[in-house]
Amino acid sequence: MVPIEVVDFLYDAVRLDEKLLIKEFDNLGINYRLVNAEDLALSLPRGDDNGHLAFIRTVSQHKAQLLSQLYEALGGLSINPATSILIGNNKAVTLAILSRAGIPIPNTVIALSSNVAIKALDRIGVPAIVKPIHGSWGRLVSLAGSLEDLHLLARHRDSMENPQYGIYLIQEFIRKPGRDIRITVVGDRAVAAIYRYAVNEDWRTNTARGGRAEAVRVDPELEDVSVRATKAIGAYYAGVDVVESDGGYKVLEVNTVPEFKNVQRVTGINVARHIAELVLYIARRGW
Repeated sequence: MVPIEVVDFLYDAVRLDEKLLIKEFDNLGINYRLVNAEDLALSLPRGDDNGHLAFIRTVSQHKAQLLSQLYEALGGLSINPATSILIGNNKAVTLAILSRAGIPIPNTVIALSSNVAIKALDRIGVPAIVKPIHGSWGRLVSLAGSLEDLHLLARHRDSMENPQYGIYLIQEFIRKPGRDIRITVVGDRAVAAIYRYAVNEDWRTNTARGGRAEAVRVDPELEDVSVRATKAIGAYYAGVDVVESDGGYKVLEVNTVPEFKNVQRVTGINVARHIAELVLYIARRGW
């Protein structure tokens, strides 16, 4: 095995998450260079024979996908791996993989047109959650309380130029206890988790939308389902969103460039340290 000498820490915005990670990279003595993806110009051929390790923390999903693919195509490694980032950025593909792996998910239908989505609504029933297959922070996630609601939503989506909004992910509405759970998985462990509570009667619980957070005691079942979900898509670390239902825990999505500042703040667990230790382990392991 040949260790990797330098880690490329790729970013496009230095948020609190990245500041926490940089601090722990320094504390662990990781040899890294900060690379603003906006300033990066990869020459082809690369000009050296050594693979590089990319630790990708871009806000942009598109940039994360491209950078991970490029680094691996040039003989390097990516954290997370390119395949896992591609999967994690597509909610439909993520759910399909989780379903095949036997990991519990909500009942879901994927439709590639508004007409089919409307016809398929009866498979899920109402109310139903309608999501785009890409995106984060709860943007453009809608609650359809009736067939008429879905007709209205379809007309709105059909007027949008982005073709992704012509694809519908329709999901059963889980009558959760006003909260969901974000679990940060690093390697083989669920290192920390928080409840995310809705505020102002909003059924969405994203802390990015102002949701309140509380620490969670991770039980064996919750750890098992979140770690298995992370491994199913091939990620080294992830933020796994889980909902409590009458039938037990169900996984909603797996985030492969996860924000964790709220998890760290609320639980007091140094999540950044766990992630930095994982990066150091992979760099020392090398190829």
